[in-house]
Amino acid sequence: MKFVTEGVEQAVQAVYSSISSKLSDGKTVLWLVSGGSAVTSQVQIMQQLQATIPHTLANLTVLPVDERYGVKSHESSNTFQMQTAGFSPGAAYWPDILEGNLPLSETVSHYSMVASDALAAAEYVVATLGMGADGHTAGILPGSPAVTDTTSTVVGYSWSDYERMTLGVPALLQIDAAYVLAYGESKKSALERLYKNDEPVELLPAKILYDLPVVTVYNDYIESEG
Repeated sequence: MKFVTEGVEQAVQAVYSSISSKLSDGKTVLWLVSGGSAVTSQVQIMQQLQATIPHTLANLTVLPVDERYGVKSHESSNTFQMQTAGFSPGAAYWPDILEGNLPLSETVSHYSMVASDALAAAEYVVATLGMGADGHTAGILPGSPAVTDTTSTVVGYSWSDYERMTLGVPALLQIDAAYVLAYGESKKSALERLYKNDEPVELLPAKILYDLPVVTVYNDYIESEG
């Protein structure tokens, strides 16, 4: 894992280069996207892809790394927030896992099927992730069922804020390259904890990222050699 104190612009360029190089080589790419502070950067990345290599986007699948359950296009949905921010996939495949307005258990099953198919088809899996002040990443919150479930492709559970769905540990471990965007004072403590890496995953879910082959953490505070 590498920590770099470079700005958002450099992070956007790194993700764009990672995706565009694989697509230009004719690879099938799965891009796992996040909500929250990552949305604006992901819009910029897609805009660059559309402007430079639109003819390759049919080989790109975009899938949320986590989602907040509810009816399609509810205001807290990560997918809806991406749409509102102007994310336009062009020829890429970008399924809305809330499309069917199904019960939670059926939506989790559908999400799992879509994710399993996308992971199986991809020759390269890249993720843009965030990290919460509590040390969570994706929808894997400290003390939640998602942090202890080591077998499910997608985990759905009720929490104090939302009914949540997230890619589980087996799915996240298939990521080839992850780019974590963790800027701001609120992330400083979590970044220091992640850098020290001396807590159990139940308390610091983001330490799952240490099991991925390539992880770059863009932030304001910590620089490392990786």
